[in-house]
Amino acid sequence: MNSESNPPASARNTLEAKQLIADYPADADSVVDILGSHLMAKAGKRTIQQAVAGGRFCAVMLDDGGVGVANLCPDVCGEPSRCVSDQLPQPGTLAADALATLAPPTRSAIGLATANALANRFPGCGGLSDEPGTRGDLLKVLELRPDDHVGMVGCFYPLVEGIRRRVQRLSIFERGQRLSPDLLPEGQAAELLPRCSVAIITATTLINGTIDKLLTFTQNCREVVLLGPSTPLVPEVFAKSPRRVTLLAGMVVTNAEELLRTVARDGSTRDFKTSMAKVNVKGIHSVNP
Repeated sequence: MNSESNPPASARNTLEAKQLIADYPADADSVVDILGSHLMAKAGKRTIQQAVAGGRFCAVMLDDGGVGVANLCPDVCGEPSRCVSDQLPQPGTLAADALATLAPPTRSAIGLATANALANRFPGCGGLSDEPGTRGDLLKVLELRPDDHVGMVGCFYPLVEGIRRRVQRLSIFERGQRLSPDLLPEGQAAELLPRCSVAIITATTLINGTIDKLLTFTQNCREVVLLGPSTPLVPEVFAKSPRRVTLLAGMVVTNAEELLRTVARDGSTRDFKTSMAKVNVKGIHSVNP
């Protein structure tokens, strides 16, 4: 077959990912729109004190000490500069202005990092909620059953073996550039996620524009987890179908200066161990559609 009739896996997967976005109803509430609106009042007169970006993440520090990070998704959005909206915001920029870049079509990682700087804090430190969450790894708090079929969007390698030992089946969906015999094309999520009892979704889907559609595939799941350093710990945003999330597994900065240095030198998630704490916050279950 020629390449036009049978494109390579990476090209097929890109088309499938774009279809996830295109199929989402135009009049549906976008998670990032709701997140931005929810946080605007909190942003108030807060300003950005410092913003940094490396090859993998960006980070924002606010004038009141709040710090948030977000993945730059270079394999999704291209060069990091595209994900931070051309250039980093200057000191004194209103947090509300940076937060506004989270909304489509920009979907700026700086906007998400600003959202996390506002929201991801320990109780009593100026965050949105007094919900303490549970510190530690996701697998310590996530209920998994022997007959579960877990769908994982984005491969979290440190969790894979721990999950496989506890469930019947684990299906991992990843983008074409990282496909291997153990990974499925992202486009297959539309077929398999509705059959899963547990879904674990990378928070980078907030940036690449696929989270809304992916969440419509998880309506039959007992547990829906949003995972990673980019996760905003704002359960109110993810309370109702079709954007229901039962567990937000994110991170809260514990050492701001070290975190900023780590991000600037192209650090990855595993490099955040001494500057961020893993925090798991339960979602708000709503009976409303």
